[in-house]
Amino acid sequence: MADNNITPSESNNLLQNNDVLYRIASFHYNETLGNLMEKNVFLCSPEDTVRSIAQKMAKRKVSSVVVTDQHSRPVGIVTERDMVRKVVADGVQDINNKKIADIMTKNPVCLSPSDSLFESLSTFMRHTIKHLPIVQNNKIAGIITMRQIMKIRYSEPFVIIGELDRAESVADLKKIKNDLIHLVQEKLSSRVDPIDVLTMISLVNFDIHKRLVQRVINDYGPPPADFCFFVTGSHGRKENLLFPDQDFCVIIEDYNDKHYNEFDNYFYEISKRFSDALNAAGFIYCPGNVMGQNPTWRKRISEWQLHLSYIFNRPGPFTVRYMTLIFDSSLLYGNSDLFDSYMDYAFEELSRNRNILRQMHGEEEGRHKVPLGLFNTFITEKGAHKKEIDMKRSGLIFLIESARVLAMKHSIRETSTIKRIQALVAKGIIQSDDSEYFENAYRVILHHTFMAQADNYLHKGTADYYLNPHELSERSQELLKQAFKAISTLQDIVGSEFGELIL
Repeated sequence: MADNNITPSESNNLLQNNDVLYRIASFHYNETLGNLMEKNVFLCSPEDTVRSIAQKMAKRKVSSVVVTDQHSRPVGIVTERDMVRKVVADGVQDINNKKIADIMTKNPVCLSPSDSLFESLSTFMRHTIKHLPIVQNNKIAGIITMRQIMKIRYSEPFVIIGELDRAESVADLKKIKNDLIHLVQEKLSSRVDPIDVLTMISLVNFDIHKRLVQRVINDYGPPPADFCFFVTGSHGRKENLLFPDQDFCVIIEDYNDKHYNEFDNYFYEISKRFSDALNAAGFIYCPGNVMGQNPTWRKRISEWQLHLSYIFNRPGPFTVRYMTLIFDSSLLYGNSDLFDSYMDYAFEELSRNRNILRQMHGEEEGRHKVPLGLFNTFITEKGAHKKEIDMKRSGLIFLIESARVLAMKHSIRETSTIKRIQALVAKGIIQSDDSEYFENAYRVILHHTFMAQADNYLHKGTADYYLNPHELSERSQELLKQAFKAISTLQDIVGSEFGELIL
């Protein structure tokens, strides 16, 4: 941020204006496919003939057709290349009777409208495809093509994904991850939106996770039952800072108990190998042991549901910790239906056990107060970190927790903090002007959290978030104070919501 002086009242106005705080990022890592996809998708049935579909593709001037079943679920895709390679080049004569099912690529790779542009780039390059159906609730919602993506004018995401594709070892992936530290410093010094920086880190880390789990499965052998991996915490929110640890769980389809030893051993082994690979890539083992090799976090879907019921109906000292793990989760790899069943059950339990929300609010309100004194002065640490503020523990976490508990109260399924705030605005819980205020407070806190972490790592060899606010310019100090005040205001909104909560 600039170093010129600014009065407190002026800083309050600046906090309402993102264009003044940060310039527009070169590439929007936060951009989702729902905003970019072509919604008018050419669809056909597996029983349609090759001739009729080829003629319609030519008439519509499209390069692909998505093949769907009677429930509009995608079962295949046919592209111009398929027509040339599987019909023309093979010398197929009877195209009047040959069915699309005979030449389609079955079980096409798909993404969802909520997936990011970066994820689509990575998917295109990893699978060497040019067409990506976009699916919502198991039905076709749109399509995005490599031709659309190639219109992007910025090279940075292509460079990063190219490096990921060329990575041959875990050490290569670790280097990519470590190189992000300098890229983050460069971007923040150029006043790039910290939310885009946060998303960039998270998406690169997410991509590394997906590549590693796929490698482990390829090396170890195919799974004996359907399954999924999901990530929690900052991975689930896609809000990684520079040095996140591991947080992942495994859901397995229900299978006969007679296979338990064989099947569970398989999923233990791939979880352990995946965890070891993550650790080698720079994601340290979870201190709380939230990893798939721990049987608490590796279960059949029915066992997960029993586990959820137990947590909700027998609150204890770790209930709030469990809630953050459950509701800050995202699918990483595998069968999405299993993950959806898990989350559906969690939200059903939440609807029946609203007292959990009050417990969460009570614990979080009791633990966290913004580091500002009565006379608008910073409250800093004592001891080893004298005159410093832990930017994560004393700032960032307050906003994350407030957005989470409000989202849970109103059955909002978004996981990222910004999307939760935006969904709360859409429901009328937060006013749109207040939303901009809170979002920009989040940006200010993120900016200083990243800068503190990168600086501490490069100059002190630590990965903490401590910042001496008095070393900032007067302008930055006032903006930081306004950001803390905004968080306090959001906490007041949460408090008033729970003051009205009838149990």
